[in-house]
Amino acid sequence: MEARRFGDSNVMKIGLVLGGGGVVGMAYHAGVLRALEAETGFAPDSADVVVGTSAGSVVGAYLRTGWTTEDFWQLAMGTHPRLEAIGGADPSQARRNILTPAFRSPVELVRRSVGSAYILGRSVVRVPLPIPAPLAHAFPSGLFAMTEGERRFAQELPEAWPERDLYITAMDITSGRRITLGRPGSPEIDLPRAVTASCAIPGLYKPVRWGRMTLVDGGVHSGTNLDLAAKSGCDLIVAVAPMAYDPASPPAAVAQLVRRIPSRSLAAEAADARRKGVTVVMLRPTAPELRLHGLNLMRPNGLDKVAQAAYEATVDSLATDRLRDALEAAAA
Repeated sequence: MEARRFGDSNVMKIGLVLGGGGVVGMAYHAGVLRALEAETGFAPDSADVVVGTSAGSVVGAYLRTGWTTEDFWQLAMGTHPRLEAIGGADPSQARRNILTPAFRSPVELVRRSVGSAYILGRSVVRVPLPIPAPLAHAFPSGLFAMTEGERRFAQELPEAWPERDLYITAMDITSGRRITLGRPGSPEIDLPRAVTASCAIPGLYKPVRWGRMTLVDGGVHSGTNLDLAAKSGCDLIVAVAPMAYDPASPPAAVAQLVRRIPSRSLAAEAADARRKGVTVVMLRPTAPELRLHGLNLMRPNGLDKVAQAAYEATVDSLATDRLRDALEAAAA
């Protein structure tokens, strides 16, 4: 089916919300978005507003700068040309490229562990307080480096932001506030650095310092930040939330516990948007899917199964009148 450009509609403003979830979350996005386009004609880049958080910021930035759902599908399937530069089919090499140790000695490991614990604590307890420069120098944060990710972002993404609305979320732990990058009036920062900031998992990766801000993963505030799409005046919001779970197919108790906060946050944001008259469609992994996701969301192997399961689950969801009707109403 030829993709209909829903975003060209003068009747309905569409928001696409892409949540966090690590490398596994990107594979989940690949399956969901490919199914939506193949089955309903909803071309994700046709959305009037794209909100990206953490892994979702990567997907959103690439969608807005020319990538298609087929590109993401091939990436998850292991057949995309880009894989040659990040380890190909070798999971161990890909893992090293994703999680490059930032320490070279036991002493440096201890120093980075202390600095990372401090940054993680500041991300949880959001007290506005500048980070002393001597402390940051003595105890650098980030046990691992996004070496390959940063290189690819700089190489493949333009510095300038796309013309169509793309909001990328991050947390400034200096002020304790969420920062929405790309929105009018937000701090001026280039697109690759914004994506890096949104993916800077506290403790795991080093924060991105920009001016007086110390930016970390936007998922610290919310796994999806769906409220930004509602505030931008969207009539329909399609939210893809890898870190939440489908309450109609809940996972085991441990998985529910791990995903309780992002699930509750998403539900609250969706409920608030609906009270304002916004139609919200949420796509969240089911219990069988979460068994494939596992607990290590940064692993590079098994992504094809995650994407395939997401595709099939989305097709099943489209069998319900509510989801299909909401998407097809956008073309009316």
